[in-house]
Amino acid sequence: MADFRELKRLLTSINPRTIYLYSIVIGVLSGLGALLFSELLHLATETTMHSWARLAVPLPHGEASDLGAPSGPPRRWLLLLLPIAGGLISGLLIKTFAPEAEGTGTDGYIDAFHNKAGSMRGRVPLVKSLATLSTIASGGSAGKEGPIAQIGAGIGSALGRYLKMGARARRTLMVAGAAGGLGAIFRAPLGGALTAVEVLYKEDLETDALTPAILSSVTAYTIFCSVKGFDHVFAYSGESFHSPVQLLFYAVLGLVCSAAGYLYVRFMHGSKRLFFDRLPINKYLVPPLGGLLVGIIGFAYPQVMGQGFGYVQQLILHRPIDGIETTVGFLATLAMLKIVTTSFTISSGGSGGVFAPSLVIGAMLGGCVGTLSQQVFPELVPDVTPFVVVGMGAFFAGVANAPIASLMMVCELTGAYELLPPLMVVAIIALVTSRRWSIYTTQVDDKFSTRAHLWEMNPSFLKGVTIGDAMRGVYERSAIISPGLPLAAIRVLARESGESDMILQDEHGALRGLVSLNDLGDHEDLDHLSEFLLADDLINRRNVFLSPGDNLVRALEFFDEAEFDKLPIVETADRDEQLLGYVRYRDIIGFYQREHDSPEAQQLIDAAGSPTAPGA
Repeated sequence: MADFRELKRLLTSINPRTIYLYSIVIGVLSGLGALLFSELLHLATETTMHSWARLAVPLPHGEASDLGAPSGPPRRWLLLLLPIAGGLISGLLIKTFAPEAEGTGTDGYIDAFHNKAGSMRGRVPLVKSLATLSTIASGGSAGKEGPIAQIGAGIGSALGRYLKMGARARRTLMVAGAAGGLGAIFRAPLGGALTAVEVLYKEDLETDALTPAILSSVTAYTIFCSVKGFDHVFAYSGESFHSPVQLLFYAVLGLVCSAAGYLYVRFMHGSKRLFFDRLPINKYLVPPLGGLLVGIIGFAYPQVMGQGFGYVQQLILHRPIDGIETTVGFLATLAMLKIVTTSFTISSGGSGGVFAPSLVIGAMLGGCVGTLSQQVFPELVPDVTPFVVVGMGAFFAGVANAPIASLMMVCELTGAYELLPPLMVVAIIALVTSRRWSIYTTQVDDKFSTRAHLWEMNPSFLKGVTIGDAMRGVYERSAIISPGLPLAAIRVLARESGESDMILQDEHGALRGLVSLNDLGDHEDLDHLSEFLLADDLINRRNVFLSPGDNLVRALEFFDEAEFDKLPIVETADRDEQLLGYVRYRDIIGFYQREHDSPEAQQLIDAAGSPTAPGA
């Protein structure tokens, strides 16, 4: 009995040993989740593309099956209809049950880490998985890493909530879960762990979660590959790197990938913001419209539909892509059309990851540069295949700001570890030239820019500064609205100002409450009532506010708990409360970054003593 009590105490206590143990448990569950999702995706794609459309869609070496040739001539006309049906199913699932599951999935994982204290609704991974199955199986251009990351992250978040862990520990388990899913589905244990900790930031790594991420990723990888096999996803038999002069050609490839990555990011985000979000049609019809556009392109070029890994395998093995000779023009066309179909799929509200399409685009660009270099300098570039592999790593490094993860992931996908030197060169070139943009909209710059690392800031300095001092008595007011403003007008204001959280002020100048449009979601009934629902009917919180005399530690604690991007500042005088304005999280972080290293700040820190970090 005493031994059982000791075991229970050990399992429920929060320390590095138990975090490591739970990471292994999460790895087991993530590996099983990856297995289930992989089998369902294979079955669904086999049904739609092989049996219905009668297309011989190639598969990479590690995912090859013995289906044989389709029975009968291809039904190319189905390529126009399948993406519409997939978009309709995906849109119904997401917009009805979990609007936050829309898009890449990795963005949802990043947002939950930074802004939701490591919490994710339990239904999100399930909805995301079903929506992605319908998107990819119907020909939508997307990858499977998004739902896998969310499945794993959801498992970690759920375990953290069940054990009543603090936000810091929940975030760690969430990263471990995402790493497990990625490491399993791509058979890349180190690449999965590094991706999970690197995509969170543009210029940083979540090093605190690296060990749990590795434990989970290795565990999930072992379980997945014990069933699916330990082969690399892609078979590679090309030349190794042995000529320093080839680095010049790889440098050119890095620049080409950077330029194409810029187009990719701008087209994806621009098509959503400027086209799909502005369409005057029912929101449930937007994903099918995106599917129709994908189908029109796919009817002429079916190679740009689905994940596309099989076509990359053909390119690596020097085989014609679907029987078509791999000329520079043809490869460039596939790369550009893959950018377009992926943007239409994701920006219209479809579901799926962007990692797999990024690898396909990079491979085609690598094939372009390699083929052209071989034609001009045949003695210096005897083999195009290494350029295909290096292009995969270069393109994803640039669009995701993840150079370390991308090169390791590509090495583990192909087994081409001998290409590490050129991979490192092009990844750094692509990263340096692509720092200002990212395919992931929820990425933050570094640890200073996230609530997840409030505990690393110097509390001695923060306790000595009040909100009033930091803001110098000047508060923002552009997102303050009246309680009688209709929802339709609030949404217009939100689109024009870029604000999602609004603060209500009554006719007496007092705080009425806070409204978060993100929490409301996209519900059809709200659309019908948007002219009649008033801001006062939509209040999410009433008693969340700060005063000018509160110090920055209290403010940051509020931000970590409240999930709002701004908090109202209320001043009480003669029993009357007056709303002065609000303070944003980024205002406090900006003040801290500007002032922390000043001589005055150092005097405060020295006088108060050394800082201590709160526990998990």
